[in-house]
Amino acid sequence: MRIEDINIREVLTKDLQKTVEVIIKTRKGVSHFIVPVNKNGIYRIRSLPVEDVIKKFLEIKRHFVNQTFDDIEEVDKFLHTIDISVDFREIGGNLAFAISSAFLKAFAKWDGIGVHKYLSDNREIPVPLCAITNKEKTQTDFKEYLLYPVQQKIFPKSIMKLTRACSGLKFDKNMTNEKVLRTLASVTTENSLQLGINFGASDIWNDRRYTYSTGENLTPQEQLLLVQDIAKSYPVGYIEEPFHEDEFVLSAALTHRMPTRLVVGNELYSNNFERFKRGIELKATSAINISPTQMGTISDVMNMVGEAKKNNITTVVTGEVDDNLISNLAVGLKFDYIKLGMDSVSVNRMNELIRIENKI
Repeated sequence: MRIEDINIREVLTKDLQKTVEVIIKTRKGVSHFIVPVNKNGIYRIRSLPVEDVIKKFLEIKRHFVNQTFDDIEEVDKFLHTIDISVDFREIGGNLAFAISSAFLKAFAKWDGIGVHKYLSDNREIPVPLCAITNKEKTQTDFKEYLLYPVQQKIFPKSIMKLTRACSGLKFDKNMTNEKVLRTLASVTTENSLQLGINFGASDIWNDRRYTYSTGENLTPQEQLLLVQDIAKSYPVGYIEEPFHEDEFVLSAALTHRMPTRLVVGNELYSNNFERFKRGIELKATSAINISPTQMGTISDVMNMVGEAKKNNITTVVTGEVDDNLISNLAVGLKFDYIKLGMDSVSVNRMNELIRIENKI
């Protein structure tokens, strides 16, 4: 595929933050991708400010114009050659992912197929994990509460089942952790759903204890017992981030004690391949939450998913992308679950998954 031109422009995200869009032109048409704004962290790929991203792009643009690339792996390998740092600190992980994603869409358009089809011939749609409410809408300490179907035959039925279950639910600032859990548990049995909790424990960790709004200050061992008790008292099948981001040992203990639940690493791994390999060695979790936009390139996402599959680790995809790329990656890379919300962006993703399922 020969690149006739590649450009960048400053645009806005859905919540009106400045970001960039990369546009690629070939003789088969124009493809573009808007990268979301990612927060930096100790273990994460580095994102650069918009002004720096545009400057870096203009420095490397010449390496792409009038050049021919055979596949996405070649493009991503070239990006890693341009920036040899482990976290893309030179050109920015946000720029790297924007270029990689725009190329992915261009390759699919060049071949006249969908992005999911370009990645694989997978015919399975991931199970939806729907975030129903969170601590910003209630008086709770846990980051978010989710519902998902016990089994999935076809994706639209799963979505309708979740929509029906949530239609009568109401949440307010007076609701405690226990009240939210009871409310969600009340709709699980009749709708064949399970409950998920993203504890977001790093947010309440003060380097010694887990501090709750109720005044409780739990030691790591007490936090472990609390998580176990909640999972046994309610129909909880999905447990995300029950401990702070460096707690591999207790996460492994929880995974061992609750083999029928999904213990999910998110901040624990921070989309960092080396941390994930450490988690595999320790058997720290039974699942991983992957945010593609924080991985650097599409090939990096593919490698992470492949490593998870090789080690029988369940995969969950999430991300703040403003287009349908996440839905296509979810199918094309054979993710087991896709995390969604109950907002307009998630509805767009749901509809894209329905369209993909109809095609395949």
